[in-house]
Amino acid sequence: MVESSFLYNLCFNILPWILFGLLGLGLGWLLFRGKKQDGDLSIEGEGALRAEADGLRTRVRDLEGRVATRDGEVSDLKTKLAAAAAGAAAATAAAKGSATLSAPKAEAVDDDETYALEWRNRYLAARVKYLEGRLSEAPAPKAKAKKAPAKKKVAPVAKKKAAPKKKAAPKPKVLYTDGPTDGAPDDLKLIKGIGPKFEGDLNSKGIYYFRQIANWKAADVKMVEGVIDSIPGRIKRDEWVKQAKGLAKGGAPKPMKGKPGPKKGSKRSALTADGRKRAKPGPKPKAKTEMSDMDKYYSNVKKHDSRASRDVVESIVKYCGVALRSRDSSLVACSDKAEVERVVKGFVTKKLGVQSGGDALVQSVCQDMKGERFKSRVTFYYLCAKKAGKLSIFK
Repeated sequence: MVESSFLYNLCFNILPWILFGLLGLGLGWLLFRGKKQDGDLSIEGEGALRAEADGLRTRVRDLEGRVATRDGEVSDLKTKLAAAAAGAAAATAAAKGSATLSAPKAEAVDDDETYALEWRNRYLAARVKYLEGRLSEAPAPKAKAKKAPAKKKVAPVAKKKAAPKKKAAPKPKVLYTDGPTDGAPDDLKLIKGIGPKFEGDLNSKGIYYFRQIANWKAADVKMVEGVIDSIPGRIKRDEWVKQAKGLAKGGAPKPMKGKPGPKKGSKRSALTADGRKRAKPGPKPKAKTEMSDMDKYYSNVKKHDSRASRDVVESIVKYCGVALRSRDSSLVACSDKAEVERVVKGFVTKKLGVQSGGDALVQSVCQDMKGERFKSRVTFYYLCAKKAGKLSIFK
C-alpha cells in the first residue's frame, strides 16, 4: 500500500515537475545560445534600441524643421493680412475726397490661407466702393451759421398815422329794379346763347334791353354771372356784349367767332345741294348679337355628332350646372388622372349607371377629342353617354 502510494506520487506529482524543469532549461539554452549579457539586456537588443533611438531623433529634427517653415509662412501671411487691413482702413478714410481705391493684388500662393487672403481683399475693395457711393449720394451737412447778436437800436417814438379807408367800389348800375320803364323790353333771345330760360332769368334780375348788356364791363359780367344760373365764362365765350351792341344800334347780331358751319350740300349740312331739307338718317342696323352659351355648347357637340338633339344637350348643360361658370371646371383634362377618375365615378358610374368598363369608356372619348386642346365638359359628357347608349337618360 505504501509502495503504491509512493509510486503514484512519483509518477503524477514529482516526475512531471522534473520534466517541466528540464524542458525549460533546454529551451533557455536554445534561445540564448551564443549571446552575451550586459546587465539585463543582450548586446544585440541594446544595439537595436540605439538604432531605433537614432531614427526617432532624426525624425524629430525633420518635424521640427517643417514646423519652423510653417511658422514662417504663417507669420508672413499674418503680415500680409495686417497690411491689407491697413490699406482698407486708409481707403475708407480717403473716400471723402472721392479717391479711387484698387484692391491690392496678393501674390499667388498655393496654400488655402493665400486663397482666403485674396477673397478678403476683394471683399474689402467692394466694401470701399459701396461706401464711396453712399458718401457721394449723401447730401453735405449744412453748417449752421452763427447769427451775430443784433445791436439794439432805440428808435424814436413816432406817432402812427391812421390808414386811409378804402372806398368801396361802386356797384354797376345795369339793373332796373322797378321793371322795364323805357318802353317794351327787347327780345333777348336774338342774342345767340340766350334762350327762353336765360331770358326769363335775366328779366327777373332787371335786365330787359340790349343797351343794358351792351354797357356791361368786366365787373358787370362777373356780377351778372353770380346772380343768374350760368356757367362761369359763358357770357364772354358766347360774346353777349358784342352781339348786344349790334342789336342796340338796330342791326343784325354780329356773328360769333368760331368755325364756319358745314357747306351746303355736304353730308353734315341740313340742306341738300338743290336746297331741299335733308332727310334724317334712320337708325343704324343692329350689329349681330353674339351666340348664346347654349348655342356654343350645341355647335361644339355637333362637330362630333351632326344628329345631336338640342334637348339632350340642354339637359346635359342643366346637369353640369354651376360647373360651367368657371373656365377650369367647364373643361375636362384627360392628362389629369384625378379629373379622369372624377368623371368615371361621378358621371359614368353614378349618372349613367355603368358599373364596369368606365375607365375604358372615358379613355375612348379622350381619344376621340384628342385634336381639341380645350375639351368642353358638355361635349365630353354627351359622347360618354352616346358610347354607353345612355342618351335616353337626358331626353
